[in-house]
Amino acid sequence: ELERLKSLKIAFHDDKAEEVETYTLRLPKDSKVEEVLQELRRRIPNAGSEQLRLMEVFYHKIYKIYDENDKIGSINDQYWTLRAEVISEEERNMSPNDKLVHVYHFTTRDNGHTTPMQNFGNPFFFVLHEGETLVQVKERIKAKLNVSDEEFAKWKVAFCSMSRPEYLKDEDIVIQRFMRRDSYGPWEHYLGLDHEDKNPKSRSNQ
Repeated sequence: ELERLKSLKIAFHDDKAEEVETYTLRLPKDSKVEEVLQELRRRIPNAGSEQLRLMEVFYHKIYKIYDENDKIGSINDQYWTLRAEVISEEERNMSPNDKLVHVYHFTTRDNGHTTPMQNFGNPFFFVLHEGETLVQVKERIKAKLNVSDEEFAKWKVAFCSMSRPEYLKDEDIVIQRFMRRDSYGPWEHYLGLDHEDKNPKSRSNQ
């Protein structure tokens, strides 16, 4: 019986991208991701009718969003973190002119020394609106992550391409940076939040 079951360890994150609870599910190996999400809805408080997604996070970046029809037999949670979250109402109601992007935390400092980009913390999805300036985007990010004005004033925001940050100015229309057409994958470009890593010991494969 055990041989026909697969155990998955899934971290559930809230709308601030913070981990709330870790669930261990045991399901038949031929189950689909859809059944994983159904089981999570049963276990997560107040999540009965929510639309969830399951994704793969590795070294603080989002590498894959699982389709509900994917079989769980091919999912490997040994090397990367499986994360589940509620798809926000804003994302569900995106207009054709909005764009969904990845946002990653990164630092270029380590003990006062300049270093190559190092990602840390919890990555998340974010909806960019047409015509929105960086000032407006920063206000929404600050509210989403519940960061104080004093702390957020130290943060810098960059358009990152192939791990190179291009720092944005307050008047920049952020979505325009993501409209470029090139040969990289759809998630090779992301919005980077450059700030101090308050918990450097956490820079693992989470």
